[in-house]
Amino acid sequence: MFTISAETKITPQLAVKFILKHSLETDRMDRLYSYYIGEHDILSRTKDKNAANNRLVCNHAKYITDCTTGYFLGTPVKYSSRSGKDISVIKDVLKRCDSETQDIDLARFGSIYGVSYEMLYMTAEGEIKLASLDPRSAFVVYDDTVEQKPLFGVYYMPVTNDEGYRSGYRVYLCDEKTVCEFFTSPSFSITGTVNTYEHFFGGVPIIEYYNNWDKQGDFEQVTTLIDAYNTLQSDRVNDKEQFVDSILVIKGQILGDTAEEETSTYNAIKKYGVMTIDDTGDAKWLTRQFDESSVDILRKSLEEDIHKFSGVPCMNDESFSGNTSGVAMKYKLLAFEQMTKVKERYFTEGLRIRLSLIANALAVMGYTKPDVGDIEIRFTYNLPQNENEKAQTVNLLRDIVPNDKLLKLLPYDLE
Repeated sequence: MFTISAETKITPQLAVKFILKHSLETDRMDRLYSYYIGEHDILSRTKDKNAANNRLVCNHAKYITDCTTGYFLGTPVKYSSRSGKDISVIKDVLKRCDSETQDIDLARFGSIYGVSYEMLYMTAEGEIKLASLDPRSAFVVYDDTVEQKPLFGVYYMPVTNDEGYRSGYRVYLCDEKTVCEFFTSPSFSITGTVNTYEHFFGGVPIIEYYNNWDKQGDFEQVTTLIDAYNTLQSDRVNDKEQFVDSILVIKGQILGDTAEEETSTYNAIKKYGVMTIDDTGDAKWLTRQFDESSVDILRKSLEEDIHKFSGVPCMNDESFSGNTSGVAMKYKLLAFEQMTKVKERYFTEGLRIRLSLIANALAVMGYTKPDVGDIEIRFTYNLPQNENEKAQTVNLLRDIVPNDKLLKLLPYDLE
């Protein structure tokens, strides 16, 4: 977390200072993104030119991110008023902003990089918009008090010239009241004028969403296991390929009196796949012994460790087949549920900031300011549900639990 004293004057020069500090973290984030898109370390492995060098990518990183994102926010977040107040105006803003898609982008970025960023802005027509920002080009700076209040946010995007080369950066510096827009050189020296205009969100309009307390990606701690799995699978294919290219050892047999005759015999054996030998001769392939069963045990062990330490189960596992009860399924997904609950806590904090900023802007536009503290944010994890089991539970609780609470237990959108 970047922190400074609350009394520090916020200037473009200060923003550039933090941009240089933030740019030191991009190597780590670039590597995580490379793993997500399938550019793993195994692809750069080199061997002797005569040796088999298959380089297989088994992309567990993408599986982990896509699985966690879909489970967490495959079903959109729901908003409701605890006291029954009308919050349609703020829900309309979220609908026009397509916040459901925005949430998916934020969760995916968080799963890859460990953190995600969102920027609120207003169009010339006065419409509130949301934009997800690449975490490699955005950050928020907080004060150094226990409150950790956000002081300003920065988003810097590369600018290219007509030849496609990077000519510098466009920088947005956003504090509680204004947005400063300026350009820098590729080395982050400020060029040209600084344009400043007011925004009406009543707070820093760049929001930081944590994936977890350590700001780590979901597969970040298992990249070495993924590397080991890729190496093992690649070498299995290498061994199969080298088996095909094995050496034929011929014992006690003359294939020709001259080099030309021997070469002709070799070519005939290779072409027709047969040869004749006398009683004293022998022929066999010279191959390296390879214990396939032991290798498969190691493969399964590595795969189990990847899922165990990432907390994301293998949904193709046999234990997930069949008609499993809801309770049994929850035990199998316990680590996954715990990890997702942590995501939910931090994501909810970011969504509350978003709602507060939207409410502030609506008040400036003349609407009655919604009570953000009264808004309930509800997540429904995207997992096949035993609907019959839930319906029986709801039926048993009738006349005991209020109907509005019972309806929330059903896996349907009844709003």
